[in-house]
Amino acid sequence: MKKGVFSAPAAPVSVGDQKWRDRSLSSIQRAQRLVLQTHMDALQSPARYRRAPLSSRLSNSIRLETLDPIRPKSTGTTLYSLGVGGPFPSPALRDQSAEVSISLAGKYMRGVREVEGWLRREAGKVTQEATKLQHQRERLEKLLWSFRKALLVNQQSTDGRKCRPATTETGRDGADLLLSHERKGLNKLKQKMDIILKDTLTQEQALAHCSRQLLDCALERSSVIELLPQLGSPSKNVHTSSSSPLSMKPDSAGPYTPECKEVLESSAAELQKSQQLRESIKQLMCDAIIKQKNLHYSANEGLLKKIAETVNLQHHLTLSSAATKQAINRKQRQMQSASYSHGRVLGPVSSEDLFCREKLDRPVMQVYGRHQSWLLPESNLLTQGNVTLKQHLESAEKAVEELQVARLHLDEDTYLKRAAASVDSSVVRLRRRLVRPKILQVTNT
Repeated sequence: MKKGVFSAPAAPVSVGDQKWRDRSLSSIQRAQRLVLQTHMDALQSPARYRRAPLSSRLSNSIRLETLDPIRPKSTGTTLYSLGVGGPFPSPALRDQSAEVSISLAGKYMRGVREVEGWLRREAGKVTQEATKLQHQRERLEKLLWSFRKALLVNQQSTDGRKCRPATTETGRDGADLLLSHERKGLNKLKQKMDIILKDTLTQEQALAHCSRQLLDCALERSSVIELLPQLGSPSKNVHTSSSSPLSMKPDSAGPYTPECKEVLESSAAELQKSQQLRESIKQLMCDAIIKQKNLHYSANEGLLKKIAETVNLQHHLTLSSAATKQAINRKQRQMQSASYSHGRVLGPVSSEDLFCREKLDRPVMQVYGRHQSWLLPESNLLTQGNVTLKQHLESAEKAVEELQVARLHLDEDTYLKRAAASVDSSVVRLRRRLVRPKILQVTNT
């Protein structure tokens, strides 16, 4: 144990010279000052030192009062490890080392917390982008569902048009070509959207992987910041940097490790890739919806034109059938008149029914028969008229039969046209009911 410095006791009788005593006293005082300064500089202790009271001037006395031992006041630190129970100040080197270590640890923890904040903010951005991409994927799935439904409607339309009667109405026409073109276009759009959907799912998995890596790195970084709130005042110790973490230089022993840089760079690349994918999906969806709408409307317009043509032909057939019926009636009336005339030309059944002017032995005929050219054309004319009327009746009967057959064909064709127009109309109604306009509407994303 170290001992304090004591002043020598003064002699009871002054024998020596005054200057000699003063030189000794000044030497003692200088030694006390040096001892005090040494203790304060070396130990940096806030203890107050006591100095031994000296005799006042020692003018007439050679006695020196006993100086109290110089002891520093206790700082409250007791070194029990040295086996000493008394108070003693702690070594300065240990205090300074502890302060340096605490400062370095606090700086490292603040840097780690800043890096953790970067990682968690980047993870939040990745999660937000994943949510946006998920919504885009849901819209893409709805669009694919509309494509599948449009293909089903197209197939139902094609099968429905096969129900048209007769072979003359089931032949391939412009509406069938438009339906076939619509089916091919929808298949191409569906295949393209399927590929985009696969890319979207792959990108979602990549974003989820980046989010897990960021959160793992953030959790690993956060394992050393438990005591950070206890390190001094936030206004002095907390430092927030607004610079980008990618611009910092990574250090394996520092807060910003190469693993963190790699994760941040990969997440930034995936974010940019996801944003570009969302923009491309949005543009492709708009183009696909417009193309689907055009295909749907073109097929509908083709069916409507076919219905209009069929209805127009149906009207003409109806008019022709009416004209044919009128001609049949007119011809039948002519045949009735001709048959009546033919009967009249043949004359009565009995000679008693003949009029006097029709008898060949009437007086005029007898007088005319006295000459050599007594033959009259009456009988020949009657015979020729009878033959002509008979031929006219036969030709009229054939014409009526042909008119009746033509009218039957017209009526049958009219019925077929009406049935075909009804089938096409049902197909159009089916397409309008199943493929609603809101499905074809371009959604703003």
